[in-house]
Amino acid sequence: PAAINGHNTNLEADITNWAVSDPGNIFCHVDKPYFKNQTREPAMAICIENNEIFARFNEIAAQLCWKFCNCLYCFFLQIHHILKHRNVRIEMVMETAIVYKAPVQPSGKIIFATAAGAWDNGAQPFTNAGGHSFGKAIEHVVGDNGNIKFLAYNNAPPGVPNLKTKSNSKGIIILSDAAATDSAAWIVHTVPGFPAAKTGYNWPVAENARGHLLICLTISESQINAIAASLLLVQPLIYYNDIPKTETAAMPYFNKLADGKISTLPPFTSRQTIRTQDANPVTVHIYSKSESSKYEIYKKVIVKVLKKTIKVWSRRDSKLKGDCRGSQRHIRLIKSPAAINDHNTNLGADITSWAVSDPGNIFCHIDKPYLKNQTKEPAMAVCIENNDIFARFDAIAAQLEDCPK
Repeated sequence: PAAINGHNTNLEADITNWAVSDPGNIFCHVDKPYFKNQTREPAMAICIENNEIFARFNEIAAQLCWKFCNCLYCFFLQIHHILKHRNVRIEMVMETAIVYKAPVQPSGKIIFATAAGAWDNGAQPFTNAGGHSFGKAIEHVVGDNGNIKFLAYNNAPPGVPNLKTKSNSKGIIILSDAAATDSAAWIVHTVPGFPAAKTGYNWPVAENARGHLLICLTISESQINAIAASLLLVQPLIYYNDIPKTETAAMPYFNKLADGKISTLPPFTSRQTIRTQDANPVTVHIYSKSESSKYEIYKKVIVKVLKKTIKVWSRRDSKLKGDCRGSQRHIRLIKSPAAINDHNTNLGADITSWAVSDPGNIFCHIDKPYLKNQTKEPAMAVCIENNDIFARFDAIAAQLEDCPK
């Protein structure tokens, strides 16, 4: 709910739609609600430039609910407007989404949990600072917002060339330290040297030639400790952290992670489960192993836990083959080249590693390729249970290599 200078309102009974600019002096009335189907319908916005009118509506816009939107249009606004009164609020909405950029393509293909029936085209090239999903997702990572805090990790951190680490994990944990909020986001991606913290958006042009995955999971702050427990085993290289200790007092694993502590005692594997915090929450399983486990993460961790065959898209070596032994729980390798809808990809340029279950509804992003040497290295898999997301990746996995003789 919100208040219009002493008059209460709520989205269930209030049928108005409106927005204010940030920064700015603009108030807009919009004749369509913020629904997906309005992309296929006519709509109109009436926008008024006036400092005083803007100020009245912006007073309630201060009551932001900091939820970290979909990676599709992170920090987008669901808006509501009261016709007879002057003060309104704006609420941040969040949603789980995945961006897949094929090699050479300047923009990506996008799906999100509430509308994963088909891949959508990215609005702008990744080299542009704005107008596309990932740029908006990290808007307050490359920029500055007083209430937005984050921890960023990357085995190839920005501005540090030729650094060797055992971890291959890349991601960002984001939260708001504003009072009375419980919203956060976990971004998992494959892009080396990116993003630099609070120095402006600067997409590494060399990565245009490669295929990349970018996953945004919208969560409550209470889920962060489970994520940190998984990350502890993979020893990520943390290159930025400004999350205050007051926000993580009840998160022992996160504090160990932030302090650079390494787990040297058993157990050497971890299984954590979180739920996204959006209109259609999905279950996410996080499987990780330390270098001490000596497990091969695809066969000995993912297949063992799922108890299903998996179809794997990943770079591979001559040592680790597909595995069709027994009647179930195989590893089938996806043929290269393949296509993400109408964007072609190939294992020579696509550096992503992912799998889908067979049978199933599970899609997994894995931070290590299907190589023999990953048995001696830490690794992590982020597995999402969602029929539509699974279906989009399963379509890419239509052609499989023959089982080894």
